[in-house]
Amino acid sequence: MHEHLRGIGAAARESGLPVSALRFYDAAGVLRPAWSDPVTGYRWYSRDQVDQARLVARLRQVEMPLADIAAVLASRHRPAEALTVLERHQQGLEARFAVARAQLSDARELLADPPATRFEAPAAELARALAAVRYAVASDPGRPELTGVLLDCSDGVLRLVACDRARLAVASVPVRHLDGPPVRFVAPLAALASLPDGGGVPDGGSGVPDGGSRSMVGVELRIDRAVFRGSGAEPIIAEPVAPEYPDYEALLRASWVRGAHLPASDLVSRVVNDALGVEDTPATPPGRRDIVAVLLRDNGVDVVRPSAPGAVAFDRSYLLEALAALGGGDVTLALDAARQVLAMACLARPEDRSLLMPVRLSA
Repeated sequence: MHEHLRGIGAAARESGLPVSALRFYDAAGVLRPAWSDPVTGYRWYSRDQVDQARLVARLRQVEMPLADIAAVLASRHRPAEALTVLERHQQGLEARFAVARAQLSDARELLADPPATRFEAPAAELARALAAVRYAVASDPGRPELTGVLLDCSDGVLRLVACDRARLAVASVPVRHLDGPPVRFVAPLAALASLPDGGGVPDGGSGVPDGGSRSMVGVELRIDRAVFRGSGAEPIIAEPVAPEYPDYEALLRASWVRGAHLPASDLVSRVVNDALGVEDTPATPPGRRDIVAVLLRDNGVDVVRPSAPGAVAFDRSYLLEALAALGGGDVTLALDAARQVLAMACLARPEDRSLLMPVRLSA
């Protein structure tokens, strides 16, 4: 009975349709085998069915819908009807191809000329934000992304971010006339340091605008370049120092506990003058006078011996630099419960923060 029939494997090899596809078209009623074994369910195909399977394989390659494939097979002995189905499908393919080609053309233009995000920022506040973060810019050539300052613009705010892996500084500047998608650009420090400062910070250092007239800096950020335009100055054009920047926001989302606040000058005085913070102790390796240990209490902050329960040690000069960058006034401090990272912020700008990694006290 089977001498003129082929098994499903042979039919798949001759037609170019996978075995799974032959089973699918059988179940869909499009291409049923000549005979199926009632016991094993094994399928057998005639010569004509293998020819039909070849036709189906071609139509499948051009993504013809199942209903149209069935229509072509049903009218294969009436070529005019079958060719009408093929012509209709070809017209649809050509229309979709025209749309796809237009989209690819647009994509090429976007790659050649990346979209720009434009905004304006007060020159003095931009200078204040840079002063608040530049102490944390790294100098390690092995981490080029950390040798720049991240400009992170979204939701009407520009964040300046610097990090050298031992400390992280974030300062925010409100922007206006924002046009374009959220953007991140790792700018070279030299380019930002060349920007006009708008005559200095309006209030003499606190970063709180005084309501007077302020010069503006126009900023245009793209993937491949940044352009800064100050009033009456030549534009400053900069290329990114790196395409990506570490996820600094993960640190900002830490679980902060044991918060306290006090005048920055008070903490500076304690760190500088308190002998307990700088003298060698059994818990401090010899020569490590650059270490200061702090203990956050509900009613304030104490500078203590590193061996004190609950005390966390930090680099003394780093702590003083971070406090100076905050610009004075009252500051808040908090510790991350998991990593003992110290966060500091000025009460006048709680969204701007300096983070310090703890120092391990091991000989």
